Amino acid sequence: MRRTLDAGITSVRDLGGLPAGFRDAVASGLITGPRLQTSVGVISHTGGHADDTFPGGRRLGLDYCEIADDVVDARRAVRRMLRAGADVIKICTSGGISSAHDDPDDQDLLDEEIAAVVDEGHRHRGRPVAAHAQGREGILAAIRCGVTSIEHGFGIDDEGCDLVGERGAFLVPTLSTVFQPLDPQKTAPWRYEKKLRWNERTKENIAAAIARKVNIAVGTDAGITPHGQNPFELSCLVELGMSPIDAIRAATSNSARLLGVADTLGTLRPGYAADLVLCAEDPLRDIGVLSAPENIALVTQQGVVRKCTPADSGSSQDLSSAPGQRSLHAVARP
Repeated sequence: MRRTLDAGITSVRDLGGLPAGFRDAVASGLITGPRLQTSVGVISHTGGHADDTFPGGRRLGLDYCEIADDVVDARRAVRRMLRAGADVIKICTSGGISSAHDDPDDQDLLDEEIAAVVDEGHRHRGRPVAAHAQGREGILAAIRCGVTSIEHGFGIDDEGCDLVGERGAFLVPTLSTVFQPLDPQKTAPWRYEKKLRWNERTKENIAAAIARKVNIAVGTDAGITPHGQNPFELSCLVELGMSPIDAIRAATSNSARLLGVADTLGTLRPGYAADLVLCAEDPLRDIGVLSAPENIALVTQQGVVRKCTPADSGSSQDLSSAPGQRSLHAVARP
């Protein structure tokens, strides 16, 4: 959390297994980190992406992996997540690259199960639903049934792009995982094969979605990719055709909309929370400068300075201009 905040990220969603206590500890000031929204767990079906069973049959026993095999199971799983303090519900509507039992082209939860999850979220103060959806069928099923966001979306096509626009949903491409180098010596053969097969497809499909101006927010699958290197995602978006300023907007104002906090965060505006990032170089000329934490000179969160290390002076105090000193470039963060 400290590394993530120092990288200039002042608010995050965690869609894995982070207990709600971390969110509450940040909110109460017990620990320092990004504001947190958490799904607490992940809902899937037997043999699906969030089934924590090894290929040899032994279960890991992860308490954040919820298995739902019918509509009643799905509603019960949502209620357990809400009881545990979930801000957002995370489901799997497709198989995945990192799960041994399935493939991104497989649909995970059935349409009626997805619809039941979305309904439960709506009934409980309009909780949003985020869908792990990599392959086409899982993407289309998730959007048709009313999820708020498609996480990954590697197999999105024109029909999927149209549906995202029609339903007002968000695409969160998590390209950092795609651009992450593969090491066959450190990767299980089944996972290495799937990564190879999907990487180029993903780049083509997300580039097409960017060209179509699909509603994109920024997420990185942090944990799969290193914590504290989250802004690398912006470089990936630019690599596939997004302009630097649009990549920054995707990570700030658009992501604030996805998190439901656009009335106070994501833009520099009077009356909003004073979240501000100063960068030692101009990210509009080279978006890659945001990827290096040492280039992030200042991070303020709600007006409180969380990091202050001007690049040239080495001072942690003086941000005033001086002869020969580089200018600092501001970025609003959600």
